[in-house]
Amino acid sequence: MSTSVVKDQEFIIISSEVTNAAKATVTEVFDDESFNLELKTQERYSSGEQVDLFAVSGSGVICLSSELKSVDGKILTVLKPYKEKDIQRREYLRVELNKNILIYTEGKTIRATVLDISAGGVCIISDTKMETDVDYKFDINLEKDISISCKFRPIRVNLEEDNKYKVSGKFKLIKNIDRVAIMQFCMKKVSEMQNK
Repeated sequence: MSTSVVKDQEFIIISSEVTNAAKATVTEVFDDESFNLELKTQERYSSGEQVDLFAVSGSGVICLSSELKSVDGKILTVLKPYKEKDIQRREYLRVELNKNILIYTEGKTIRATVLDISAGGVCIISDTKMETDVDYKFDINLEKDISISCKFRPIRVNLEEDNKYKVSGKFKLIKNIDRVAIMQFCMKKVSEMQNK
């Protein structure tokens, strides 16, 4: 078994339809490439259900997609993914996006395009210069019914050759469920690219 999953590690577990999201702790790791999670609260999961799991480790965020082998009350037995590509270890997965948004600050509206996104922040491009000591607010619809509302603060602002400003920023205020939704969205996009 990989050291990606260890006893007492905490995971956020989400069903593939994003209908359930719960916290769970690893209680046992088995030699047969599976492990047990104990849910913090009673949730509805079923054997054979596809799930995404997220945990924060010393080296960053661990993301994996798998299947529930069995469900017994609050105890879920999870199959470990056999393909290493299904286990990601990095600070946050980042994917290209190319979505137009409106950014708000102190009565001012800025038009911008999100170039890429991760659970930690965004990279955007805009005609308007943004300040690194100001928090900005925006909403973005990632896909279908995944809509995120957040505040972010620029950490780098560079003037590009086409007189546009490329801004890299980190999230300052974002709901945990929205951060998890971004992580799942990024993991899904990375998986789609790898399967092409």
